[in-house]
Amino acid sequence: MAGCATEPAPVTSSVRLNFSIKNGQPSADSLYPVFPNPFNRFAGDTGFVFQFALADSGSANLVIQNALGDQIAIFSDTSLPAGYYYGSWDPLAADGSRLMTGIYFVTLHHGNYINSRLIDILENE
Repeated sequence: MAGCATEPAPVTSSVRLNFSIKNGQPSADSLYPVFPNPFNRFAGDTGFVFQFALADSGSANLVIQNALGDQIAIFSDTSLPAGYYYGSWDPLAADGSRLMTGIYFVTLHHGNYINSRLIDILENE
């Protein structure tokens, strides 16, 4: 449609490059609560910490979306070993600008497992 603004492409990166794996064998896939939540840069927050578990090896996607469903960031790999993963994410858009105040979602996709968590940005200026 003429005159419609398009959303910029999401930041796409590898889980392997952005997350560390902890020792252990999880019994089930899981997306743990995100912290700090809500996020407030004025209070000293520097990024969200994500933690998830994969019970079996395979492909995994961790997708961050705004309240409209636009993808902001994607962490993806086609073959990850089972284990506990943790990493941080600075809430930035693809152009490096800070995300606006509001509600966002992080969703883990692994095989048939899909789980989302709400994340709230109070202040990010």
